[in-house]
Amino acid sequence: MLLRTMILASVFTGTAAWAGAEHGATPAPAPRAEREVGIDPKADEALHRMSDYLARLKTFRVDTTSVDEKITTEGQKIQEIRESKIAVKRPGDLRIDRISPNGHAVFYYDGKQFSFYNSDKKVYAVAPAPATLDAAIDEARDRLHIDAPGGDLLVSKPYDALVDGVTVGRYIGLEPMGSVKAHHLAMTKKDVDYQIWIQDGPEAVPLRYVITSKDMRGQPQFTIDLRNWQPSAPMSDDNFAFTPPAGASRVDLTAPAPKR
Repeated sequence: MLLRTMILASVFTGTAAWAGAEHGATPAPAPRAEREVGIDPKADEALHRMSDYLARLKTFRVDTTSVDEKITTEGQKIQEIRESKIAVKRPGDLRIDRISPNGHAVFYYDGKQFSFYNSDKKVYAVAPAPATLDAAIDEARDRLHIDAPGGDLLVSKPYDALVDGVTVGRYIGLEPMGSVKAHHLAMTKKDVDYQIWIQDGPEAVPLRYVITSKDMRGQPQFTIDLRNWQPSAPMSDDNFAFTPPAGASRVDLTAPAPKR
């Protein structure tokens, strides 16, 4: 199973428009994002800048470390760590090389099919896939119960995915992250909170993404750190093609996911 992801974000309202209305003035229309989802304007600007930058990239590579919390029956939080290398080539190619407690696995999407291969267990699976990356991420999540790490950051319009269903959104501040500074945003949905750190400057890439599942016992978190960004990295179609290795056994990728 590749990584689970969830997201969503924010609300902000003010009183200036009401003050003007009391004096008979016609209030100025609110900015579109503030009117529809109420995001703090600085948070909205940072999300738009990140989304626009990622959308312009035809190819990119990024390394990630993710920490997925699970809750035991006794209520203890257990963290599972996964290392991944992600390659994207728009509009329809994705590859994720992942090392986790389940071994070394590679997930391929080539615009025609999903392929999954675990070299430690020597098993693979394939399934038909939609023609675009956006549709493929939805299909993998809804039908195959598979999520790419931070899948909503990989779609063509991350902004739309990140603000869908929001209730509260805040701009926390500009914070140091290694050798750069990042805009720290905190977003809330009914059942989910998330925080995201977006690099300051022209390369507005996400550097950290933390999701809290408020509707689950113990409110476990999923954290993903993104590093070694390679915008416009050269890639060939061979990076995303899969040929079953000799001796590997095929399994059913469409089988129901095991209960967690």
